[in-house]
Amino acid sequence: MVHDSSEARPRRAIVAATITDIPPLMTQGAKRAAKTGRKTTRSRKGTRGRGSKAPATAGARLDAVLAWGVVRWQRLRQAAASRRMSVGLAGLTVLMIVGVGGGYYLAQLFVGNPQPRVAATTRPTPPAGTKSTPPPAPKYASIDELPDLPRYTESEGRPRPVFEERPPTTVASRRAPPDATWARNAIAFQDDRSRPLIVIVIDDMGLDRPRSRRVLDLPAPLTVSFLPYARDLQDQARAARGRGHELMLHLPMEPMSSGMDPGPNALLTTLAEDAIRRRTVAALESFSGYVAVNNHMGSRFTTWRPGVETALKQMHTRGYAWLDSRTHAQSVGGLVAEELGMPHVDRHVFLDDVDSSDNVRQQLAETERVARRQGIAIAIGHPHDATIKELAEWLPGLRAKGFIQGPISIAIKRRGRWE
Repeated sequence: MVHDSSEARPRRAIVAATITDIPPLMTQGAKRAAKTGRKTTRSRKGTRGRGSKAPATAGARLDAVLAWGVVRWQRLRQAAASRRMSVGLAGLTVLMIVGVGGGYYLAQLFVGNPQPRVAATTRPTPPAGTKSTPPPAPKYASIDELPDLPRYTESEGRPRPVFEERPPTTVASRRAPPDATWARNAIAFQDDRSRPLIVIVIDDMGLDRPRSRRVLDLPAPLTVSFLPYARDLQDQARAARGRGHELMLHLPMEPMSSGMDPGPNALLTTLAEDAIRRRTVAALESFSGYVAVNNHMGSRFTTWRPGVETALKQMHTRGYAWLDSRTHAQSVGGLVAEELGMPHVDRHVFLDDVDSSDNVRQQLAETERVARRQGIAIAIGHPHDATIKELAEWLPGLRAKGFIQGPISIAIKRRGRWE
């Protein structure tokens, strides 16, 4: 018996219309729900009559539609909530980045970093009764303590010309004052004016201690010139004097090349007169017992007359002589010394501008030729291995060749007619 009341017909029509409109929008889950509804209806087939099939199927479909709608609504709410949360988190992240960056920019713009400026201009006052802490000592007290000491040769491997001179014949003999420092510090030496005089000066003494000691083992008398910033300078000078050598001060001065370092407290053309005076005096007082001063480097400074005058006046008032190393052809050192009435001589030969045994031998032969031509030859070398080796072989044979090896003080007496 089929139940097909008037109430069932309108309901089926509405559900059928609804089902007809919904499928295009249904998801797979809703379709499965609809299928499940059909299976449930079939499972009840045995208990219901044949006439109840249509209402059961329509009810299942209505339940499926309602279930799909509920599921869809829940998913839409979840998706909307997730999107709102993502948008909110993204917004907070952007605000945080903008806030931090903007704050840092404003801080740098308006505040900056005042600490260095405050430290440079303000010194806190220590509490009463407290002792101020002295600044830490420098890592190196002098160049002598630096590793890998450079060779202080301004020539940079290029030989410089031999400088020759002839003594003036019109200058009368001059007697040094009895308190002249250079004469008082000169070693005892018996000159033989019948022989050409050769003076060997070794510069840059005191820094390389092993090589400096090897120089002192060479046949005396040499003239050894110590840099004022060498360590244990007075002890080294005393040891040199004990070996029969004469002493000089090797005063650092500015070279032409900006890449060459003359060492600390060098005399520079950029210094004021008072600074040149103070640096000169400090070097003159670095040790005692020396006869003369010569320039270390100085190819730029020795061409600058105002600075040379300031430095030589300090030497002259203290009774020292001057040896112009002539690191530049336009040096005014000798001219200024002559105007001051200061005992002085000039360098003639450089032995080791090129640091090789062959070159040193050639320059020693040139020294002999200069001495024969003008009666005096002053040669300057450095404590290099090749120089020490060649001098050790050459010096013992000088007397047999007719020369006399003497200190710088004898050259001053001969050249300047100082007695």
